[in-house]
Amino acid sequence: MRITNNMLAYNYLISLNKSLQRQHEIQEQLADGKAIHRPSDDPVKTIRSLRFNTNLAMNEQFTQNLKDAISWMESSDSALSNMGDILIRAKELVIRAVGPNPDIALETAGKELDGLINQLIDLTNTQLGDRFIFAGQKDKTQPVVRNGDMVQYLGDNLKISMPIQPGSVNPDRDSVNLTGLDLFGQGEAVDGLKLFENLIYIKNELLKGDDANMDFLSKDAIAWIDSGHDRLLQAQTELGTRYSMYELAQRMLEDNYVTITGDIAANEDIDMAKAIIDFKNSENVYRAALAVGARVMPVSLVDFLR
Repeated sequence: MRITNNMLAYNYLISLNKSLQRQHEIQEQLADGKAIHRPSDDPVKTIRSLRFNTNLAMNEQFTQNLKDAISWMESSDSALSNMGDILIRAKELVIRAVGPNPDIALETAGKELDGLINQLIDLTNTQLGDRFIFAGQKDKTQPVVRNGDMVQYLGDNLKISMPIQPGSVNPDRDSVNLTGLDLFGQGEAVDGLKLFENLIYIKNELLKGDDANMDFLSKDAIAWIDSGHDRLLQAQTELGTRYSMYELAQRMLEDNYVTITGDIAANEDIDMAKAIIDFKNSENVYRAALAVGARVMPVSLVDFLR
């Protein structure tokens, strides 16, 4: 086979370009520490990277849902604790007013109880951001409105779900909210709440003063308040159980994040020390190729014109 000058030059330039391309690829990897910049670099690693990043995005979304859920439940728990304190105070008022040696007038107790009812309404209208936490899925609507002795519940009894794991949404498993009906029970009125109706009835009886039904106040009234308090405690216990589950899930998601990011790093990141050595070797090869090329390339007319 006859080797021409053009063939020598062509083959030399191809080899030189390959050496320069290899040097460019390593330099690109060193610039950001990543081994993959396009699917053609490594199709297998690219597919694996897509799967890892999809898992990471899902894990981050579940983590955000979990943080929102925990914030929601912490706000609910704080409000429930304050509601419990209000009911304890309401019971104390009734006991002090109807005891054998009352140290507070019935009318005074009734007025204070009326103020406690307003405080209870304010707590039921607690917001997290612009969302009412006890309004069910009508969380943009103020759930409880009072008009004189009428207390209306404008929310619903539906659950708000914040999924923290793959699969279909399950309200029993993923719900983070308690509704007004969960806390206070259905009242006699269609849009009423039982606890508020009971407290208003007790308040009005206290305001009668000497005409109050003392037998009712000393027995049924206290039993009504105890029943409402027990219902709140039960709701708070259920919330606490769910909160514990979310705390456990938070630790699992944090562990998953560490695992997934480790997998991504192992799949995409380069061995920096090896890459630097490869780059220096590639650079040396390229320089040597230039030097050799200057010697072995056939002489041309230009060489004779010097």
